[in-house]
Amino acid sequence: MGQQLPPLKSLHFFMVAAELSSFKLAAEKLFVTQAAVSQQIKLLETFLEQKLFARSNRQTQLTHAGELLLPFIQKGFSQFKSGVNAISGDGNPSILRISSIHSFTSLWLMPRLPQFQKLHPELMVQLAPSNELVDFNRGEIDLAIRMGQGEYSGLVEKKLVNDQLILVASPDIIAPPQSHDPSIVFQLPWIEDTSKDITPVFNTLCQNYEIDIHTLTPSIRASNSVLLIENALAGRGFTIVNKSLVADHLQNGSLLALLDFSCPSPYSLFLVAPAQNFEWQKVKLFESWFLPLLHQSFDNLEAW
Repeated sequence: MGQQLPPLKSLHFFMVAAELSSFKLAAEKLFVTQAAVSQQIKLLETFLEQKLFARSNRQTQLTHAGELLLPFIQKGFSQFKSGVNAISGDGNPSILRISSIHSFTSLWLMPRLPQFQKLHPELMVQLAPSNELVDFNRGEIDLAIRMGQGEYSGLVEKKLVNDQLILVASPDIIAPPQSHDPSIVFQLPWIEDTSKDITPVFNTLCQNYEIDIHTLTPSIRASNSVLLIENALAGRGFTIVNKSLVADHLQNGSLLALLDFSCPSPYSLFLVAPAQNFEWQKVKLFESWFLPLLHQSFDNLEAW
Protein backbone atom coordinates (compact mmCIF):
# COMPACT_ATOMS: atom_id res chain seq x y z
CA MET A 1 0.00 0.00 0.00
CA GLY A 2 2.98 2.34 0.52
CA GLN A 3 1.95 5.82 1.55
CA GLN A 4 -1.31 5.77 -0.41
CA LEU A 5 -4.66 6.33 1.23
CA PRO A 6 -7.92 4.64 0.31
CA PRO A 7 -10.60 6.70 -1.47
CA LEU A 8 -12.16 9.36 0.74
CA LYS A 9 -15.63 8.26 -0.36
CA SER A 10 -15.10 4.72 0.89
CA LEU A 11 -13.85 6.03 4.23
CA HIS A 12 -16.94 8.24 4.56
CA PHE A 13 -19.30 5.37 3.74
CA PHE A 14 -17.47 3.17 6.24
CA MET A 15 -17.83 5.79 9.01
CA VAL A 16 -21.57 6.27 8.46
CA ALA A 17 -22.26 2.52 8.25
CA ALA A 18 -20.20 1.90 11.39
CA GLU A 19 -21.92 4.63 13.38
CA LEU A 20 -25.38 3.37 12.38
CA SER A 21 -24.47 -0.36 12.54
CA SER A 22 -26.47 -0.80 9.35
CA PHE A 23 -25.74 -0.64 5.62
CA LYS A 24 -29.44 0.01 5.00
CA LEU A 25 -29.60 3.02 7.36
CA ALA A 26 -26.30 4.30 5.99
CA ALA A 27 -27.71 4.15 2.46
CA GLU A 28 -30.76 6.17 3.55
CA LYS A 29 -28.60 8.80 5.26
CA LEU A 30 -26.24 9.07 2.28
CA PHE A 31 -29.06 9.05 -0.30
CA VAL A 32 -27.57 6.09 -2.18
CA THR A 33 -28.52 2.45 -2.64
CA GLN A 34 -27.54 -0.22 -0.16
CA ALA A 35 -25.56 -1.88 -2.93
CA ALA A 36 -23.52 1.33 -3.32
CA VAL A 37 -22.65 1.25 0.38
CA SER A 38 -21.64 -2.41 0.17
CA GLN A 39 -19.50 -1.67 -2.88
CA GLN A 40 -17.60 1.11 -1.14
CA ILE A 41 -17.04 -0.99 1.99
CA LYS A 42 -15.79 -3.89 -0.14
CA LEU A 43 -13.43 -1.49 -1.94
CA LEU A 44 -12.04 -0.31 1.39
CA GLU A 45 -11.66 -3.84 2.74
CA THR A 46 -9.81 -4.88 -0.43
CA PHE A 47 -7.50 -1.89 -0.14
CA LEU A 48 -6.74 -2.59 3.54
CA GLU A 49 -6.74 -6.37 3.11
CA GLN A 50 -8.85 -6.50 6.26
CA LYS A 51 -12.47 -7.39 7.00
CA LEU A 52 -14.12 -4.38 8.66
CA PHE A 53 -17.64 -5.73 9.22
CA ALA A 54 -18.99 -9.08 10.41
CA ARG A 55 -22.23 -9.40 8.49
CA SER A 56 -25.27 -11.48 9.43
CA ASN A 57 -28.93 -11.45 8.47
CA ARG A 58 -29.91 -9.56 11.60
CA GLN A 59 -27.10 -7.12 12.28
CA THR A 60 -23.90 -5.55 11.05
CA GLN A 61 -21.07 -5.40 13.54
CA LEU A 62 -17.55 -4.07 13.33
CA THR A 63 -14.66 -6.51 13.41
CA HIS A 64 -11.71 -5.79 15.67
CA ALA A 65 -9.98 -4.07 12.73
CA GLY A 66 -13.08 -1.97 12.10
CA GLU A 67 -13.26 -0.91 15.76
CA LEU A 68 -9.62 0.16 15.63
CA LEU A 69 -10.10 2.17 12.44
CA LEU A 70 -13.37 3.98 13.26
CA PRO A 71 -12.15 6.60 15.81
CA PHE A 72 -9.33 7.67 13.47
CA ILE A 73 -11.77 8.17 10.58
CA GLN A 74 -14.22 10.06 12.81
CA LYS A 75 -11.45 12.36 14.03
CA GLY A 76 -10.27 12.93 10.47
CA PHE A 77 -13.69 13.96 9.16
CA SER A 78 -14.19 16.18 12.20
CA GLN A 79 -10.94 17.94 11.36
CA PHE A 80 -12.00 18.30 7.72
CA LYS A 81 -15.21 19.97 8.82
CA SER A 82 -13.42 22.30 11.23
CA GLY A 83 -11.00 23.33 8.50
CA VAL A 84 -13.77 24.07 6.03
CA ASN A 85 -15.65 26.08 8.66
CA ALA A 86 -12.50 28.05 9.48
CA ILE A 87 -12.13 29.37 5.93
CA SER A 88 -15.78 29.52 4.92
CA GLY A 89 -16.72 32.08 7.58
CA ASP A 90 -20.04 32.63 9.29
CA GLY A 91 -22.95 31.21 7.34
CA ASN A 92 -25.55 33.13 9.38
CA PRO A 93 -24.10 36.57 10.17
CA SER A 94 -27.47 38.02 11.23
CA ILE A 95 -28.37 35.26 13.72
CA LEU A 96 -26.46 34.72 16.98
CA ARG A 97 -27.17 31.32 18.51
CA ILE A 98 -26.08 30.94 22.14
CA SER A 99 -26.20 27.83 24.30
CA SER A 100 -26.21 28.77 27.98
CA ILE A 101 -26.76 26.88 31.21
CA HIS A 102 -30.34 27.06 32.49
CA SER A 103 -29.61 28.89 35.73
CA PHE A 104 -27.47 31.64 34.22
CA THR A 105 -29.87 32.06 31.30
CA SER A 106 -32.95 32.66 33.42
CA LEU A 107 -31.33 34.44 36.38
CA TRP A 108 -28.80 36.73 34.69
CA LEU A 109 -28.80 36.72 30.88
CA MET A 110 -32.51 36.92 30.01
CA PRO A 111 -33.22 40.05 32.10
CA ARG A 112 -30.32 41.88 30.39
CA LEU A 113 -30.56 40.57 26.84
CA PRO A 114 -33.04 43.24 25.68
CA GLN A 115 -30.23 45.78 26.21
CA PHE A 116 -28.06 43.96 23.67
CA GLN A 117 -30.91 43.57 21.19
CA LYS A 118 -31.64 47.28 21.47
CA LEU A 119 -27.98 48.07 20.71
CA HIS A 120 -27.87 45.63 17.80
CA PRO A 121 -31.32 45.32 16.24
CA GLU A 122 -29.68 43.87 13.11
CA LEU A 123 -28.92 40.67 15.05
CA MET A 124 -31.48 38.04 16.00
CA VAL A 125 -30.41 36.30 19.23
CA GLN A 126 -31.54 32.71 19.69
CA LEU A 127 -30.99 31.14 23.12
CA ALA A 128 -30.76 27.41 23.67
CA PRO A 129 -30.69 26.78 27.43
CA SER A 130 -28.81 23.56 28.14
CA ASN A 131 -26.64 22.14 30.90
CA GLU A 132 -24.77 19.98 28.39
CA LEU A 133 -21.95 21.22 26.16
CA VAL A 134 -23.18 21.31 22.57
CA ASP A 135 -21.52 19.63 19.59
CA PHE A 136 -20.27 22.62 17.62
CA ASN A 137 -19.60 20.37 14.62
CA ARG A 138 -23.34 20.25 13.98
CA GLY A 139 -23.28 23.97 13.20
CA GLU A 140 -26.37 24.79 15.25
CA ILE A 141 -24.70 26.93 17.96
CA ASP A 142 -22.24 29.84 17.64
CA LEU A 143 -21.24 30.36 21.28
CA ALA A 144 -21.70 28.60 24.62
CA ILE A 145 -21.78 29.93 28.18
CA ARG A 146 -20.77 27.17 30.56
CA MET A 147 -20.37 26.88 34.30
CA GLY A 148 -17.73 24.28 35.00
CA GLN A 149 -14.06 23.62 35.56
CA GLY A 150 -12.77 24.25 32.04
CA GLU A 151 -10.74 21.89 29.88
CA TYR A 152 -13.19 21.84 26.99
CA SER A 153 -11.21 19.71 24.55
CA GLY A 154 -10.67 21.14 21.08
CA LEU A 155 -12.38 24.44 21.91
CA VAL A 156 -11.27 27.91 22.95
CA GLU A 157 -12.42 28.69 26.48
CA LYS A 158 -12.39 32.12 28.09
CA LYS A 159 -12.72 32.13 31.86
CA LEU A 160 -15.02 34.96 32.88
CA VAL A 161 -15.07 35.15 36.68
CA ASN A 162 -14.10 33.31 39.84
CA ASP A 163 -17.36 32.68 41.65
CA GLN A 164 -18.12 32.27 45.35
CA LEU A 165 -20.55 30.03 47.21
CA ILE A 166 -22.72 31.77 49.81
CA LEU A 167 -25.70 31.03 52.05
CA VAL A 168 -28.94 32.92 51.34
CA ALA A 169 -32.48 33.18 52.63
CA SER A 170 -35.44 35.47 52.22
CA PRO A 171 -35.83 38.38 54.67
CA ASP A 172 -39.40 37.10 55.10
CA ILE A 173 -38.09 34.27 57.29
CA ILE A 174 -35.07 35.88 58.95
CA ALA A 175 -34.40 39.48 59.95
CA PRO A 176 -31.10 41.09 58.91
CA PRO A 177 -29.76 41.30 62.51
CA GLN A 178 -30.34 37.54 62.92
CA SER A 179 -28.66 36.60 59.63
CA HIS A 180 -25.26 36.37 61.36
CA ASP A 181 -26.42 34.08 64.18
CA PRO A 182 -25.79 30.39 63.37
CA SER A 183 -28.14 29.23 66.12
CA ILE A 184 -30.97 30.95 64.26
CA VAL A 185 -29.83 30.27 60.69
CA PHE A 186 -29.57 26.51 61.21
CA GLN A 187 -33.06 26.42 62.72
CA LEU A 188 -34.48 27.55 59.38
CA PRO A 189 -35.78 24.96 56.91
CA TRP A 190 -32.91 23.67 54.80
CA ILE A 191 -33.13 23.66 51.00
CA GLU A 192 -30.46 21.11 50.08
CA ASP A 193 -28.34 21.34 46.95
CA THR A 194 -27.61 17.70 46.15
CA SER A 195 -24.87 18.44 43.59
CA LYS A 196 -21.86 16.22 44.27
CA ASP A 197 -19.41 19.17 44.42
CA ILE A 198 -21.62 21.21 46.77
CA THR A 199 -22.39 18.57 49.39
CA PRO A 200 -18.80 18.47 50.81
CA VAL A 201 -18.78 22.27 51.08
CA PHE A 202 -21.98 22.28 53.13
CA ASN A 203 -20.71 19.43 55.31
CA THR A 204 -17.54 21.41 56.09
CA LEU A 205 -19.61 24.51 56.83
CA CYS A 206 -21.66 22.58 59.39
CA GLN A 207 -18.50 21.23 61.01
CA ASN A 208 -17.08 24.75 61.31
CA TYR A 209 -20.19 25.86 63.19
CA GLU A 210 -20.32 22.62 65.21
CA ILE A 211 -23.65 21.68 63.67
CA ASP A 212 -24.47 17.98 63.46
CA ILE A 213 -25.63 17.67 59.85
CA HIS A 214 -27.62 14.56 60.78
CA THR A 215 -29.95 16.76 62.83
CA LEU A 216 -30.82 18.76 59.69
CA THR A 217 -33.68 17.44 57.60
CA PRO A 218 -33.99 19.06 54.18
CA SER A 219 -37.43 20.41 53.38
CA ILE A 220 -36.55 20.50 49.68
CA ARG A 221 -33.79 18.67 47.78
CA ALA A 222 -32.65 19.63 44.25
CA SER A 223 -29.56 20.03 42.12
CA ASN A 224 -31.04 22.69 39.84
CA SER A 225 -29.95 26.19 40.89
CA VAL A 226 -33.10 27.80 39.50
CA LEU A 227 -35.32 25.63 41.73
CA LEU A 228 -33.12 26.23 44.76
CA ILE A 229 -33.21 30.00 44.33
CA GLU A 230 -36.94 30.10 43.56
CA ASN A 231 -37.69 28.23 46.78
CA ALA A 232 -35.38 30.50 48.78
CA LEU A 233 -37.12 33.57 47.34
CA ALA A 234 -40.47 32.06 48.32
CA GLY A 235 -39.29 31.88 51.94
CA ARG A 236 -39.13 28.09 52.10
CA GLY A 237 -35.71 27.98 53.72
CA PHE A 238 -32.00 28.72 53.36
CA THR A 239 -29.66 27.31 50.73
CA ILE A 240 -26.11 27.49 49.36
CA VAL A 241 -25.72 29.04 45.91
CA ASN A 242 -23.27 30.59 43.50
CA LYS A 243 -23.07 34.29 44.28
CA SER A 244 -23.25 35.23 40.60
CA LEU A 245 -26.71 33.71 40.26
CA VAL A 246 -28.25 35.79 43.07
CA ALA A 247 -26.53 39.09 42.27
CA ASP A 248 -29.73 40.97 41.52
CA HIS A 249 -31.58 39.49 44.51
CA LEU A 250 -28.84 40.51 46.93
CA GLN A 251 -28.82 44.05 45.60
CA ASN A 252 -32.60 44.52 45.66
CA GLY A 253 -32.93 42.92 49.10
CA SER A 254 -35.10 39.96 48.12
CA LEU A 255 -32.39 37.65 49.50
CA LEU A 256 -30.00 38.05 52.43
CA ALA A 257 -26.48 36.66 52.62
CA LEU A 258 -26.09 34.65 55.82
CA LEU A 259 -23.27 34.19 58.37
CA ASP A 260 -20.74 36.22 56.39
CA PHE A 261 -19.96 32.88 54.75
CA SER A 262 -18.29 32.56 51.38
CA CYS A 263 -15.86 30.14 49.80
CA PRO A 264 -14.51 29.60 46.30
CA SER A 265 -16.98 27.81 44.09
CA PRO A 266 -15.79 24.65 42.31
CA TYR A 267 -17.37 26.10 39.18
CA SER A 268 -16.50 29.15 37.08
CA LEU A 269 -18.19 30.78 34.12
CA PHE A 270 -16.64 30.27 30.68
CA LEU A 271 -17.30 31.42 27.14
CA VAL A 272 -16.66 28.43 24.90
CA ALA A 273 -16.55 28.05 21.11
CA PRO A 274 -14.34 26.88 18.25
CA ALA A 275 -11.50 29.35 17.61
CA GLN A 276 -12.93 30.63 14.32
CA ASN A 277 -16.28 31.54 15.93
CA PHE A 278 -14.58 34.13 18.13
CA GLU A 279 -13.49 35.89 14.93
CA TRP A 280 -17.06 36.37 13.72
CA GLN A 281 -18.42 39.90 13.97
CA LYS A 282 -21.63 38.92 15.75
CA VAL A 283 -19.68 37.05 18.45
CA LYS A 284 -17.31 39.99 18.89
CA LEU A 285 -20.28 42.34 19.31
CA PHE A 286 -21.78 40.08 21.96
CA GLU A 287 -18.46 39.76 23.81
CA SER A 288 -17.90 43.53 23.84
CA TRP A 289 -21.34 44.00 25.44
CA PHE A 290 -21.39 40.92 27.67
CA LEU A 291 -17.99 41.04 29.37
CA PRO A 292 -18.10 44.60 30.79
CA LEU A 293 -21.66 44.08 32.02
CA LEU A 294 -20.77 40.79 33.68
CA HIS A 295 -17.70 42.24 35.38
CA GLN A 296 -19.70 45.25 36.52
CA SER A 297 -22.26 42.90 38.05
CA PHE A 298 -19.52 41.04 39.91
CA ASP A 299 -17.77 44.22 41.02
CA ASN A 300 -21.05 45.39 42.54
CA LEU A 301 -21.24 42.15 44.50
CA GLU A 302 -18.05 42.92 46.43
CA ALA A 303 -20.10 45.05 48.77
CA TRP A 304 -22.42 42.16 49.61
